[in-house]
Amino acid sequence: MISMQDGKFFLELHRVYNASKESVFLAWTREEQLKQWWGLTGFTTTIGHMDVSIGGKYLFHMRAPNGKIHTVEGRYVEIVPNDKLSFTWKWVTEGDDSEETLVTIDFVDQDNSTELVITHTNFSTMKEAKKHNNSWTNSLEGGLCDYLN
Repeated sequence: MISMQDGKFFLELHRVYNASKESVFLAWTREEQLKQWWGLTGFTTTIGHMDVSIGGKYLFHMRAPNGKIHTVEGRYVEIVPNDKLSFTWKWVTEGDDSEETLVTIDFVDQDNSTELVITHTNFSTMKEAKKHNNSWTNSLEGGLCDYLN
């Protein structure tokens, strides 16, 4: 779902995984786990660095099937183990006009499953919000789902 607030676009996605909150949280916060599922279907991910601590930075390189590399960087701004993860997001390879946005992930216990709520905020254009909505959907329904199941 894409919406607008205070002149900026944001998206919110909900997915349920048949895994504990701890398992899902570790898939997002452990380098050896994240690189196994991160990115669009057919992409491979190399992690330049990943310091999951408040103010810690990350740098991910995603190689497309055609060989093009897409690089994203950011820093972690909120970490509540097994409950919440929030980090900035900025494309390095998309040019100087790439804007910094914010991703917040809530991990919600649902009996023996975990609902993942991703809110990605601060997009200047609907086009960018839609592009990220499609990419997140692909990654969450493909890579993460396959990894956790």
